Amino acid sequence: MRIARKLREHPKRLIPLAVLTVALLAFGGQRAWSARQPYTWAGTVEARDIAVGSRVGGRVKEVLVREGDLVKAGQPMVVLEPGDLPAQRLQASGQLVQAQAELDKLMGGTSAGEQSGPDAGSRNAQLFRARAELTSAQVGMEKAGLDARRMRTLFQQQAITRAMLDDTEAGLRQARAERDARRARLQELRQGTREDFRAQQGVVEAARGRLEAVDVALSELTIRAPVDARVEALDLRPGDLIPVNATAARLMEETQLFVRLYVPETHLGRLTPGSQVPVSVDSFPGRTFPGVVENLASEGEYTPRNLQTADERAGQVFAARIGLRDEGLRQLRAGMAAYVSVPK
Repeated sequence: MRIARKLREHPKRLIPLAVLTVALLAFGGQRAWSARQPYTWAGTVEARDIAVGSRVGGRVKEVLVREGDLVKAGQPMVVLEPGDLPAQRLQASGQLVQAQAELDKLMGGTSAGEQSGPDAGSRNAQLFRARAELTSAQVGMEKAGLDARRMRTLFQQQAITRAMLDDTEAGLRQARAERDARRARLQELRQGTREDFRAQQGVVEAARGRLEAVDVALSELTIRAPVDARVEALDLRPGDLIPVNATAARLMEETQLFVRLYVPETHLGRLTPGSQVPVSVDSFPGRTFPGVVENLASEGEYTPRNLQTADERAGQVFAARIGLRDEGLRQLRAGMAAYVSVPK
């Protein structure tokens, strides 16, 4: 009675008690609410990015697509001017025809030689021509060797690309093969065997290789989409120059959208490869998109020095890849912030 009378006489003393009571109730309610909330991790929507270009480069003749266009696998996107490639093909084709004719002639001569013997004048002419061809091939190989050494030095100085060095090295190998073929032909002529045609076979193969190389270069004049994708970046106009092996366009594989996020070690057991999880984005509030856990990294991205407590273990995270399905592939875009939630 005395306490109640004192409280009635001093009502202000009730205020701290009331505040404390309300704070305790709010804290308890907050903890109960938090306990019911799912684990949520933030990530980013990503897509496979493909850089396409030409191994020969050149001047742009036609641009057949625009940024944002959907392209099919094999669809032409950019056409380059041919330059002197058609002339190179004519020359390579003529060399192949000539080499094949020589091979056919040698094979016919071998058959006749079994009956009446080789013609001395023809043999001397062949030796003379073989020596000249070997000398020319040797000079070509020496020049290719000098070019290769110079390009290796430039590559070490980072003045050229790896592709340019590879092209030069390929030219040296081709020149060496040409030299070896000419040398073998001369040796067989000197030996007077009936296998002269083998050297000429090497010449034919070298000529055929040159023709095939030109055909490959001609095919590279048309830049095509390697897969079904969307044109993400393409800033070319007719007349523009594209360097060798440079990126002409960037494509996005929209059917390969996924969310990359990082899960703390303490919560890693909440995700299982193959399980379905909901994915939400800011652009579509209140809506979720179906996702599938495609991969969980086997190695942590960050490892604290001491992993003895739960709080410290939470500092180690593991990358997770969540593949998008169905309408998510059509409506979501690479770069969007995404959230994945799983129940506690």
